[in-house]
Amino acid sequence: MTAVQAESGSGVTHHNTLGMTLLALTRGFAPENGGTFAKVRDEPFSQFRVGLRRYIVVQNPEDLEHILITNRANWPKGPDYEILKGVMGNGLFTDDFDSWERHRELLNPVFRMKYVNGLIGKMIAPISKEMERLEGGPDVQEVEMVSLMTDTTLEVVGNALFSQSFTAYLGHDAAEAMAEGLRLGALFLRLFILVQPPKWATDAAWRLMHGDRQLPPPVGDFQRIQARFNDFCKTVVDNRIKNPTDDEDVLNLMLRAKDEHGTMTTERIYSEGITLMLAGHETTANGLSWFWYLMAIHPAARDRMLDEIDTVLKGRTPTLEDIPKLKWTMACFDEALRLFPPAYGVTRQCLKDDVVGGHKVRAGTTAWILICNIHRDPRFWPEPDKFDPSRFMPDAPKRPALSFIPFGGGRRICIARNFALQEVALIISMLSQRYVFDLAPGQRVEPETNFTQRPKGKVRMIARRRNNG
Repeated sequence: MTAVQAESGSGVTHHNTLGMTLLALTRGFAPENGGTFAKVRDEPFSQFRVGLRRYIVVQNPEDLEHILITNRANWPKGPDYEILKGVMGNGLFTDDFDSWERHRELLNPVFRMKYVNGLIGKMIAPISKEMERLEGGPDVQEVEMVSLMTDTTLEVVGNALFSQSFTAYLGHDAAEAMAEGLRLGALFLRLFILVQPPKWATDAAWRLMHGDRQLPPPVGDFQRIQARFNDFCKTVVDNRIKNPTDDEDVLNLMLRAKDEHGTMTTERIYSEGITLMLAGHETTANGLSWFWYLMAIHPAARDRMLDEIDTVLKGRTPTLEDIPKLKWTMACFDEALRLFPPAYGVTRQCLKDDVVGGHKVRAGTTAWILICNIHRDPRFWPEPDKFDPSRFMPDAPKRPALSFIPFGGGRRICIARNFALQEVALIISMLSQRYVFDLAPGQRVEPETNFTQRPKGKVRMIARRRNNG
């Protein structure tokens, strides 16, 4: 049997089961390791099995629209999100069906622009504190950018979400512990590659994980890390319920959210808080880390960005009115998200037999929507591996809406998208007013794919204080 069999004229590629299973086990799905994602990069539609599980990979916008929008009721998130449900609880990211519909409607107002705009002060304050730490050092200093961005976004999310400093509660290793927890969780996810366990089995595993018994490493390490953040979130929420405040933070907005069925349960607020805490800082920190790396290796784009920031802000702390004027700056960030999307892919599972792009798909099949591949598809992105922020400027040619989906697509697009983009604009502009960041000599930056796509290891950069008055 050949490694790859393509049906003549069908537009679908079938991969050999043994070959794909060995590839997934030895190299994983990650594209940087030459795994399965790399193998299907140039295939608009492909099918394969890994062990006992059936997969399709869809990369045509029309097929994405079918799965994410038109027939989305037949394509829930499925078993791959059970491991995240064990970490985050049953929140918007992991929930589905009627429960998801209800809670999305409850939380949509919380993240409308008028409320997000009201959080700008809570975002600026922790960014300013991180700036003070930098400015306490020499004019030229080495910084580790992944840590800097992770610490900064974690503090921004903590202040905007809970009016709390995460590091004050959790210690200065909080961001590192979160990253390690996500890495361990990704290792557990590998167990799902070959076989889809029944729900009763995953439920039993999570009851054991959340129980009082300490399990041996590495499971025990994961257990300890997730308990640390769960306990923190529950403590803060319970304290707020007992001691109400007038803070206009996200927690108070969630506590006030109400529909005809009433308010959210305390357990649900725990889950949404943990989801926003984990996902809200990790993906943003990764996107920013890639952004600074790309700016360092494309100095002409960086100089244009610095000129725009200086012209718009004139040395002031940015305001809401300034952010829409930073068009080139945010185009550079969008291009970073295109080349290195932190959420590199999402999965959906087919409930009933379906037809996608003219191809029959059996119930139980898992669809991979590979954002990392879609963002480098030459059909939508000429010279797809080239860094070119002009693709996102107002006068850029139109392209299919689902060819750029760093926050997902359809009704399940990330609810905190506006929050994240406002946070990013503030961090970039405030840091760029004071510093220029160059790669440290000998630094080589490579991607690492776990739950998210992040720079592997450390990204050492030289921060140089700007002489701009």
